[in-house]
Amino acid sequence: MFKTTTIEELKEHLITFNVAEVSYLNTYPFFVKYFSDIESIEKEHLIIASHFVYGWMPTIIDLDLKNIDAVLSVLNKAKQGELLNEDELLIGKEAINNSIVGLSKLLHFINPKIYAIWDSRIFRFLTKKKSSYGITEPKNYIAYLNYLELLTKDKLFQDFQISVNELIGYDVSAYRALEFTMFEADKRNKTP
Repeated sequence: MFKTTTIEELKEHLITFNVAEVSYLNTYPFFVKYFSDIESIEKEHLIIASHFVYGWMPTIIDLDLKNIDAVLSVLNKAKQGELLNEDELLIGKEAINNSIVGLSKLLHFINPKIYAIWDSRIFRFLTKKKSSYGITEPKNYIAYLNYLELLTKDKLFQDFQISVNELIGYDVSAYRALEFTMFEADKRNKTP
């Protein structure tokens, strides 16, 4: 599904980045800290966090709380370090604007070590397809997470992650380092 990319190619993209132009980098550590300070995700956390997640998106959130107990159960599973299956992702998707993109951002802030942000720029970077059709499917999000895990096994990955952390000025998870680079590379239309 995804084009082959290497850590070397990703690292080459870093040279072109001017992080002073990336305003969302200032909010990122606060969003991650918000969830690291919470022992268990409750309804109020979901409401607050889903709205700050949508501050990163060009659309207004439609938060559906009718299945709140199942949604909170799924989010707390993610917080505890469990990988969600397709059915669990669908439960979260239905609550968060019926969007895997919005859900992926929320999951990433909840547990940045095992969940990555997924959106149309990442999809385009990885597939060379301009259509965003593929970003709506939970199975494609799971495939993306598996692909990122493979990239972290590259012998050059640790140096790459250090380079990303130095560039942005704080430490991020392995998946965030990869996703950030893919997003910014696509944004600058410098995708190989």
